Amino acid sequence: MTDSKITEIQHILTEVDTIMRERLKTLGVNVRHVILAMSPDGVGILRSNVGEYELGDMADLLAEISEGAATQRPDNEPLN
Repeated sequence: MTDSKITEIQHILTEVDTIMRERLKTLGVNVRHVILAMSPDGVGILRSNVGEYELGDMADLLAEISEGAATQRPDNEPLN
């Protein structure tokens, strides 16, 4: 993926993150969130309000969910 496309995705995710934060604040809701886009070549673009340790915990949790889903998924069911 080209640098210009990555930069555009970064801008889009920043806009989404800003809107999400504003809407949650309006509702008086304080939740942790992560917005992640993955390019076809594996570049991860992230916007979040959590720290590095929480991201590590989330990564571990996602790995566990992924492993469980892969072992329990019926043959005709999509991955997501």
